[in-house]
Order: sequence, then C-alpha cells, then structure tokens
Amino acid sequence: MAISMWKRKCPLCFVRIPWTATLAHSYEISCPACHAPLELSRFTRIFGALGGIAGALVALHLGQGVFRGWFWAMPIVTAIFAYGFFSALFVLITGDLVVRPKSAAASFPHLAK
Repeated sequence: MAISMWKRKCPLCFVRIPWTATLAHSYEISCPACHAPLELSRFTRIFGALGGIAGALVALHLGQGVFRGWFWAMPIVTAIFAYGFFSALFVLITGDLVVRPKSAAASFPHLAK
C-alpha cells in the first residue's frame, strides 16, 4: 500500500485526484485544489497501451482455443474487450500525473503595436 501512495496526486499541491477523472479525462484533468491543468505522463500512457496489447494477445490466444466453428469472430471480440480492460487497469496501476504543457498555438508570437 505504501508504494501506491504517490499515484494520482497533483505534482504541485499533492492532492489526490479521483481515479474516475484519471480514466475519463486523461488529457484534461484539473486539480480540485489548485486547478492546475494535468494530464497522464508519457510513461503511464505507454505502460497502459502495452498492458492492453498484452491482455489482448492473451485473450486472442485463449479465445482461439475455446471458440471454434461458428464462433470464429469471438476471439477478436474478446481481444478488443481485453485491450480496453487491461489498458485501463495498467493506467490505474501506474497513474502518474504531470502538469499539462502550454499549447504551441497559445504561445504564437504576435507583435503588439
């Protein structure tokens, strides 16, 4: 339990962010205390995608052994559901948040006269 204490916390004020906001609004999370714009870190996104791919491959392999004959599409369907489930699970396991960088469009240099 002590390992997961730092997860899903604002890097500026260390307030815990709800896991529902982490999964539902991964690009536009706002800290409830300091209102800082947050997003999932690159490591969390890559780890979640790799976990989803691994879960989909396992489900596809197991599904090919279980579903035969008329149910030829079921391994593909189970792999899609497994990807969604395991990618969300791996995002919750890592759950590292960073401050969202300013967009390049907002910082376009205009000359004020």
